[in-house]
Formats: sequence, structure tokens, C-alpha cells
Amino acid sequence: MKKGLFVGSFNPITLSHQNIASDLLKENICDYIYFLPVNSKKDDLIGIQERINLINLVINSKEEVLNVYNYSESGFFNYDVLKKIDGITHIIMGSDLFLRFNTFKNYKDILNEYFIIVIDRNFDTKEYINKYYKDYLDKIIVIDKKYDGSSKLAKDDLKKGNNKYLDLKVLDYIKTNNLYN
Repeated sequence: MKKGLFVGSFNPITLSHQNIASDLLKENICDYIYFLPVNSKKDDLIGIQERINLINLVINSKEEVLNVYNYSESGFFNYDVLKKIDGITHIIMGSDLFLRFNTFKNYKDILNEYFIIVIDRNFDTKEYINKYYKDYLDKIIVIDKKYDGSSKLAKDDLKKGNNKYLDLKVLDYIKTNNLYN
């Protein structure tokens, strides 16, 4: 079974995140997907439990959300976290995170042990990979389908009183719990 670990802040989860997971499942790139909301250095980051709650509102039977604190005291993603999660075959990340991938502890071990699925986000990811990861071309899958939206765009949209990027259940939870104000 091809199990993907979708790593990101999911601050909040957007329709784009949902569509990425759905497409990976439909196209049989992954058979099952774990969402792993992690800490980041973002100023407006809501708590892990709130982000887990938001993700749980929109996942399906082939998806699950994991609590990073079950694997890491800091809440940050690293190689040690990855080794503690059984059965992962693929790691899913945006190209913005992949640009920092070579700073990860044991990043070459990760490349040797897992497939990396990189979601291209307005960057020439394939050229970057060909230049810096030539020895791992068979381990990196680039998804260059454009997904409209990001967590930042969703929050900017919310501030304007709009909602183009969020599932209505996510929007309702955010409003009910007074998040991102």
C-alpha cells in the first residue's frame, strides 16, 4: 500500500490541500494519505489541535490526520518524526517547503527511503530538481497541476469578508471559534 504523508502547516486547510489529496488518491499515486500539520515560524499559526479539528472536518475514509506531538516534542517535522510513523512510502510537500528540503536532518536518507511528491507552486520545480537532485530523479514526483489558493490567500480573503479557498465546514469552524482575528 502506498501511504503518503502530507506535511504542512495547514493553517488552515484549504480546498487546494483537499484537491491535492483527492487527486493523489484518484490517480493512484497514493492509496492512503496522512495529514501532518506541523509547527512553523509563521506569526499567525493557530494551535495544532485547532488545525487537526479543521482537517478532520473535511477528510474522507482514505485520509487521516496525525498529531505531530505524538512524534515530536517540538512539533516540527524531521527525519526522526518520519521514522516513527509506520508504513509511509511517500512524503507530500509544496515546492516552497521542498526548496528548504536540503536543510532537513538526514535529507539524503529520506530521499533513499521514500518517494517525495512535490506540488509545484509557481516555481520551476523540475529545473531545480534536475540541477540539485540529479541522483534522485526516480524518487521525486512533481505534480505541476496548478491548484488555486493557499492558506495565506485564504486568510487574506477572510479578512476581506470573502471565502474562495475554504470548505464551508472549515469556514464555519473558523468563525464559530473566532480564529484568525
